[in-house]
Amino acid sequence: MTIEVGTEIPPFEAHVEPEPMKVFTLMTDDSNPIHWNADSVIEAGLGDRVINQGGLNLGYVLSAVTAWTGSRLSVIGTRVRFLGNAFAGDTVVAGGCVAQIDASSTPALATVNVWLRHEDGTDLLSGTVTVRLPDNEK
Repeated sequence: MTIEVGTEIPPFEAHVEPEPMKVFTLMTDDSNPIHWNADSVIEAGLGDRVINQGGLNLGYVLSAVTAWTGSRLSVIGTRVRFLGNAFAGDTVVAGGCVAQIDASSTPALATVNVWLRHEDGTDLLSGTVTVRLPDNEK
């Protein structure tokens, strides 16, 4: 695979389900009921469906990056901004594009501009993921 500035990673589509939110709530000790109780979402004026955790939304982005890189590349850093909510029942799409390659380091590093969007095109997350490139991918 040749990687250069402008290389796009394939889109990664995910359907947001409430059950993983409950598990993630337990794993992260996140007691905010908007992630597991629709009545709490309604009371907060945020809609009528439970809201996905930011960490799970970031997970979709990292799944897109690792599906693209396979085992030959490794994620070494992330910097993201959360822009909106994903709700139970939503379909979201993660993707990105190589913005910079630093061939002066060993191994070379690539900065990938990443995003997560609702199926209607609304941005939910944006940022960068830095990956370490194998020597033959400069």
